Amino acid sequence: MTHAPARLLPVLLACALAAVVPSVSRATDARSFPDRPVRIVAGQQAGSATDNVTRIVADALAEHWGVGVVVDNRPGAGGTIGAEAVARATPDGYTLLLGGLSNLVIGAVTRTDIRYDPERDFIAIGRVAHVPFGFAVHASVPAASLRELADLARAQPGKLTYATLGPGTTTDFGSTMFRSAAGVDMLPVEYKGANTALVDVVAGRVDVFFNEVAMLSQHAQSGALRFLAIASPKRVARVADVPTTAEAGFPSVVVAPWYGVLVPAGTPPEVVRRLEEAYAAAIRSPALRSRIEALGYQMIDDAPGRFATALRDDTRTFRALVGAKPVPR
Repeated sequence: MTHAPARLLPVLLACALAAVVPSVSRATDARSFPDRPVRIVAGQQAGSATDNVTRIVADALAEHWGVGVVVDNRPGAGGTIGAEAVARATPDGYTLLLGGLSNLVIGAVTRTDIRYDPERDFIAIGRVAHVPFGFAVHASVPAASLRELADLARAQPGKLTYATLGPGTTTDFGSTMFRSAAGVDMLPVEYKGANTALVDVVAGRVDVFFNEVAMLSQHAQSGALRFLAIASPKRVARVADVPTTAEAGFPSVVVAPWYGVLVPAGTPPEVVRRLEEAYAAAIRSPALRSRIEALGYQMIDDAPGRFATALRDDTRTFRALVGAKPVPR
């Protein structure tokens, strides 16, 4: 065996240490994660369902970790601007995405301008809640049911207006499904956010809005809006007297949005593990559960790996649905 000259030993030792120290440093960093504030990106404006869930999750994670968790609203393009920002972020666990059906599934199968792959560019940590959506009209619209709305739209093609948050969004997709199932033509009015759209619907400047139940129900209670149907598989306790779309005669118009936490692909496994532990602790938090349920949302407690499976399955389902029923805007 050939031995290295004595004068080379310091050099070889330095090289060996250089190879070991980075891995030790990374392990140390992972064990101390998080040691500075964490950012959660919400792809919609403040006051939206996305924002509501994000802030509830942020509070629960901050309490669990004992570090600040900041909500970063990046609205626009159906939540895809925020999702792309996270997909391109440094994969160190300090930038999270509160993603949903809109920017992870519907946008991915209906838009050609998305510059990320929801399954390839993210690691799914866990879903938080289902957020029921429904159809409401301004009180001046002479329709007391979804069937009557379809009849009214059919009698006045292109006259009734509906609020949309743009192609690839849950709001737009649900509206499009209804128009297709009813065979009607209505005029879209596009907004950058649900809050902005709601102002015009409540004021009577727009006739129809498909959006989350929690946002619409308070205005239905005041009499400004009239709830017609819930697009979930079953009725929602918050508005128990409102029928489902299936009960209203439109069984194909079912949209059940969910929201969950993801990180960029490439995040170290140990950091992912710590994020999964924090997610599990947050989901078990009574404060988180009470806040989610107070909004009329439905909790999801994903087992490890379940979110990734649900994302893949929903993508295939929506791709088949869009392929079977192409609907022009």
